[in-house]
This record gives sequence, C-alpha cells and structure tokens, in this order.
Amino acid sequence: MLFTSLASGSTGNCALYIGGGARILVDAGMSTRFIAACLRELGLELRDLTHVLITHNHGDHIAALPVLGKHTGAELVCSEDTYNHLREPWQRCAVFEPGESFELAGCDIVTFPTPHDAPGSCGYVLGSGSERLGYCTDLGEITMEVFTALSGCPTLFLESNHDLDMLKHGPYPPSLKRRILGPTGHLSNTRCAQGVVALAKTGTRRFILGHLSQENNTPALALRESETALEATGAAIAEVDISVAPVAGVALPVRC
Repeated sequence: MLFTSLASGSTGNCALYIGGGARILVDAGMSTRFIAACLRELGLELRDLTHVLITHNHGDHIAALPVLGKHTGAELVCSEDTYNHLREPWQRCAVFEPGESFELAGCDIVTFPTPHDAPGSCGYVLGSGSERLGYCTDLGEITMEVFTALSGCPTLFLESNHDLDMLKHGPYPPSLKRRILGPTGHLSNTRCAQGVVALAKTGTRRFILGHLSQENNTPALALRESETALEATGAAIAEVDISVAPVAGVALPVRC
C-alpha cells in the first residue's frame, strides 16, 4: 500500500493511493497536465488510474474533471449529492451515500459524512487492517461520526487549515472569515491539534497535515501546534510522526 499527496492547499488538492489492484486518485483539484506530470514522477500514466475518488464538489477538488475524463478510463466514485452538482457527466461513475462501505479493485473503502458547506461532502478510510489510511479534509469540526471512522487508522491525512490569529488579522472579508470558522468551514490548527491528540490515543502513529491555507497558515505553525499539543499530554513525539503535505508537488510516498 502506498500513499502520496500531489497537491494540498487552497489552490488545489489531489493525492494518490495504491492498494490491492486499485490506483486511486483522491480528488482532482489541479490541472490534468499537473496530475499527469506528478504521476510520471511515480512511474505512472493517467491511463493507469483505476478510480478517481472525490470528497466534495468545490473547485479546488474537482477542477480537472472535465479534461481528466478524456484522458483516463478510470471510474469516478463520489457521493450521489456530489455527482448531482458536477458541471459535466463522467463516462463511468459509481455513486454512494456517505456512511456506506465498498470495495474498489480489491481495496476496501469506508466513507463517512464530513461537516462542510458542500452537499454530500465526505471523508474516506482506504485499505484494511494495519494498512488503513484515513483521508479527511474540509470540515468545520471533528464530529463523533468522523472521529469514530478515523479511530485506530495507523496513518491519517488530516486538515490543519488555518492559524486563528493569522485568519483574524488577515485580509479576508468578515463573511469569509465567519464561513471558515463556522461548523461547516475548515479545521484550524488548534482543532486539528486536538484531533491529533485524541486520535493518537486510538492508535494513529502517522499524521500528515494537509489543506493548509496559503494566506492564513504556515507549515511551521501547523506542525508546532500539533506537536505542542501532543507534548502537553506527555506523549513521546518520537512515537508519533507528524509531517505537512506540500502545497504542490509529489510528497515523499508513504508505505501504509
């Protein structure tokens, strides 16, 4: 099992998960050309993808879909509400209701709803047993349903979107700040750190922080807040690996 982030941030999001017989692109928020270049770095082509798994219908997660569909035979997989809000149909598509579980080419998939201002928004747990990876961004809070789904995942890709002070004093208009801070907005570094502490207690040993705002956060701030929260509990940082996904470019692949 292998996972790598290809892009993660306000301008676009996509990642690659390989498990079983599946080669899954998780979200497609960058250009098809960018995605193809990233795949080539990993020795793959667009035609090698088996599935494109979408979390929700915001542009920074689906921008490539109209063009991408012309260059890959992969099946699009997303919630029914997400599919209903896409601008263009996809040749091959499978839809589900958040909360359902299924298999994609031998890879187990667990879905769960996320509190975000997009219809059908959801997160995923990919793989099984000790090779599970949780993928969860774009959520205003970690609900009990989200926490239960992610509990015990050895590896977790989790949103750490903004620093509260940077957002408060930053250039965004008040309405956008309220949206980001709301229960269907985005996780702050503080709320992410609280989640890291709670989920580390369930057995998660690798956290990849993602979807950082380029305007309202820095990798150093996100990393420090989660590490400080863990240290405050007496946890040994050496036992929990925390890293930050790059805004764009192939991250160091992780063996799940």
